[in-house]
Amino acid sequence: MSELPNLAPQGGASGPAATAAAPAAPFTDAQVDEFREQDRWLPIANVSRIMKNSLPTTAKVSKEAKECVQECVSEFISFITSEAAEKCLNEKRKTINGEDILTSMRALGFDNYEGVLKVYLAKYREHQINQARQRQNQGQAAADDDSELKRSADDDDGDARRKKPRSKKE
Repeated sequence: MSELPNLAPQGGASGPAATAAAPAAPFTDAQVDEFREQDRWLPIANVSRIMKNSLPTTAKVSKEAKECVQECVSEFISFITSEAAEKCLNEKRKTINGEDILTSMRALGFDNYEGVLKVYLAKYREHQINQARQRQNQGQAAADDDSELKRSADDDDGDARRKKPRSKKE
């Protein structure tokens, strides 16, 4: 294992030049390939779970089949996403949205999925809106509960003041 470069200033010098980090050693080709492969592919556990859920319970899937599907699915996602990213770049936007994915799929010849994906996207957006409303309602309910508790506590304090026992000296 290689040692990390010393990043501390050398020779007692101060200032911006002294605090600049020494250049890091370049990555080896094996490290770059490993990083890219791991970064590009979907996790094998997720691919395996989806495959198992799509097949009969008695079906068995080999390790090679899982790896093949993992690579194919990851490549497909990368293919569609890079087309959508290019569209966003041309339109000077930074965020890829669902419409960009649909447009990319159409442009790349996957028109037959468009109808199903439009329905899914509409349902997904509706679900997000409903969740936001529920969170908002829960927040409002919590605020109402807090104000009710405060009112109740104020009432309890008032009752306690009114019902104080009188001292015997009076």
